[in-house]
Amino acid sequence: MKLKCEIKGLDKLEKKLKHLTKNLAQNTSEGIKTASEKTSEYAISLRRGQHNDGIIAEMVEMNGKDIKYRIHTDQSAFPFSWFEEFGTGQYAEQPHIGKTKHFLETGYTEWFIPVSKVERELHYPIVEIQGMQFYIAHGVKPNPFMQKAEFERRYDNLDDVQASLMKLLKEVCKWMN
Repeated sequence: MKLKCEIKGLDKLEKKLKHLTKNLAQNTSEGIKTASEKTSEYAISLRRGQHNDGIIAEMVEMNGKDIKYRIHTDQSAFPFSWFEEFGTGQYAEQPHIGKTKHFLETGYTEWFIPVSKVERELHYPIVEIQGMQFYIAHGVKPNPFMQKAEFERRYDNLDDVQASLMKLLKEVCKWMN
């Protein structure tokens, strides 16, 4: 006994699979871009003050296997981001960068900032030393806005990538009907 079997529609399936593999990296990249931009926006909302910039999401690498985005602070727009993220003075979570005598003698709790070197008014008392005005700065507690944004958005980020991939799958499956 002989059986003859003919399978129809393999050419359509092949076409759909080619479309899927061709667009998989692009859709994944779009999902990661969306997730990174939303994380960046959320980090901005967690910052102190009235700033709406200074945090950038940018693609670092996209090759056959890897898609990498980087979310970081723009030091020209937000030069004090490190101090806000990790705190200053007695609250600092990172090693102190100051080495002045007064800073060391006060146990890292107080230092002088020349008024002439600051672009905007600070809310610190001002003293005059040898004819120059200085702010007397004190430690500030950390506000880990970048860490918090990354941690709190991790599941939403997965959803953003998943939504982008589902869009591609729905497009491919639509052809099946």
